[in-house]
Amino acid sequence: MVKASASGAKWKIAVAVAVATAVIGGTAWAGGGGEPTRQRDTQAERIVHGRETLVFKNVEQLVGSSRYVIKATVTDIQPGRSVGSVEEGGVEQARDVTLRVDVKFGKITLPATIVLEEWGWDETGAGYQVENVAWSKVGDKGFYFLKRSDDVPNRFRLMNTQGRALEAADGSLVLSADPESELTADIGWQDAFDLEQRIRFLLQPENKDQLQTVDEPPVVPSPSQSAPAPEDGADEPFPDDSVDDGSEPGAGG
Repeated sequence: MVKASASGAKWKIAVAVAVATAVIGGTAWAGGGGEPTRQRDTQAERIVHGRETLVFKNVEQLVGSSRYVIKATVTDIQPGRSVGSVEEGGVEQARDVTLRVDVKFGKITLPATIVLEEWGWDETGAGYQVENVAWSKVGDKGFYFLKRSDDVPNRFRLMNTQGRALEAADGSLVLSADPESELTADIGWQDAFDLEQRIRFLLQPENKDQLQTVDEPPVVPSPSQSAPAPEDGADEPFPDDSVDDGSEPGAGG
């Protein structure tokens, strides 16, 4: 996924409003280094769209292209790094999601816990999610298809916005992939048990010929890759559970 503040390519951001201040256990998240407290939303209030640099059509491609495939549980969430500047179009802040690694698939080496970056907040503290990757919550568990962050040490990222499949209480899967995507159709009605068995099957040495890979694009994107996401003439939707009440952080005194 091409990120505006990290790569210079611009996101097409919805005109929307945020609602809540970021209070976790009664304590507002504040900026460090003596900065004044900046309230942050506790939930995403708009959806941001971008242009994917990788698109997976099936589980074979997703598993075959991912450096790290794990099953994990979210144990903590904290404000992460800020990137960008006013000159680049704004400052955005990541969320650091701590994952307890429950299962490592294949021959990979990882510590017991890792930190996954997800987005995020804008400079006003208004929360947004990227595509269908809803904000993580403590207690979430599921499958993560990861790579290491290219520009910050000791952080991981989803391979793309398709790279997470959470396990619901009944064992069904909640995918971050677009519901209309080929990957979603390929997974179909599989539940968490089915997906885990499929991953294990594909990573068996005798079955690795079934894996496929989707390569990253060149470092310098083509004009079509760097072009803005197309306008569809419609307002971008609000994520589930959001409320458009005009109370975004920093508004109105």
